[in-house]
Order: sequence, then structure tokens, then C-alpha cells
Amino acid sequence: TAGLGKLLWGFSRHFLNIVLTMFLRDLIIVGGTFLCVLPGLYFAYCYYMVPYILAENPAMDRKSAFAISKRMMDGEKLKAFELTLSFLGWYFLSLITCGIVGIFFVNPYAEATMAELYAYNKAKAFQEGYIR
Repeated sequence: TAGLGKLLWGFSRHFLNIVLTMFLRDLIIVGGTFLCVLPGLYFAYCYYMVPYILAENPAMDRKSAFAISKRMMDGEKLKAFELTLSFLGWYFLSLITCGIVGIFFVNPYAEATMAELYAYNKAKAFQEGYIR
């Protein structure tokens, strides 16, 4: 069981680092989207792993988190995009039910799948030796 300390660990001394890094990630994605949709999609999938990296390493500086995410997603962006597209039917079902199915089934399923994608990319990164 998780205690109160585990529940609130994200608000520890690394809170500002996490918030700033995620803000900069979103700013890069939105800036790329303003240029055109394709650069926005490219940056979104380049930095897709940043939240997962920060969840495991909250003290990591943003440059390292961005660099590791970009390296993890090398050659994986199209596969991740296809994986995201595979949930369109589920998201449509969630829309039809005013979000009820999304809250209880679709969103947890999609997030668990993306967490598995991170685990796969992390294992590949360990194997290739660019993270320890």
C-alpha cells in the first residue's frame, strides 16, 4: 500500500523542475504546431517520453530529459503514432458516451499502453547503452 508520502512525492523538492520541464515541452510542441501541424506532431512524438522519464528521475535536468526522450523515440515515432491512431475507435466510443467509458476504461487502457511503450523504449535504451 502507498502511504501519504508516496502519494505526495511529486510535490517534493523537485516540483518546480518537473513543472518547468513539462511547461517547456508543451511550449515547444505548441510552437511547432503554430509553424505547421507536422512540426508540432514531430516535436510531440520526439518528446513523448519526457513525462515518464521525469516520473522515474524527478531530479533530472530538462536538457537531459529532452535528449533521452528524443533518442528513445528515434525510429519509433511512426510506430507510436500508429499506436495512438489505434485508439481512435475507443476515443469515439468515449465521445458517444459523454466520457463515461473514457474515464473508466479507455483512458486507463491507453495510458497503460503508452507506459508499456516507455518500458519497451527504456529496455532498448539500456541495451544500446545510452542510459544507465
